[in-house]
Amino acid sequence: EILKQWYQRRVRGIDPELQDIAPSHNSPLSSLFTNPDKMKVWLVFIESTEDVQDQMLLSDEKIECNSRFKKISKSIRSELQSIPNETLKEFESDIYGLVNDMGYQGVTVLSASTKTERVSIVAISQYSRLKCTSHLPINSIEVERKRKHFTKPRVLLSELLEHK
Repeated sequence: EILKQWYQRRVRGIDPELQDIAPSHNSPLSSLFTNPDKMKVWLVFIESTEDVQDQMLLSDEKIECNSRFKKISKSIRSELQSIPNETLKEFESDIYGLVNDMGYQGVTVLSASTKTERVSIVAISQYSRLKCTSHLPINSIEVERKRKHFTKPRVLLSELLEHK
């Protein structure tokens, strides 16, 4: 009977024991404990072998990369082909370093006097879900965090383009 109750709780997707430890504020994990569909996915994931978990994460990573890449405007995507990958890597390093140091809704202004610089900064910003505003008359671009918590993409734009 105890095993049957445990199984029924697991099938419904929410384990009451875990639900008790869910935080009262909206953290990224809180929806996992309160949403039966998300809990089902989580339970399948944690009960899978390490190899299966790796496959699930890689599949998710590809979906995330494609989603992020599609956020880059078509005109910028078409220009990316002409930009050396080393240039993108340098800008990624600079931008991510600056963004990690700035607070929520912080703004940094980057010099962008050439088309290559502008395209690189805009592409990385759009791919990373950062807000960017170009100021052509003064050759600069503002980069701003749109979210309280910024996390660098798991696969950088330069890495994605190396494999395309």
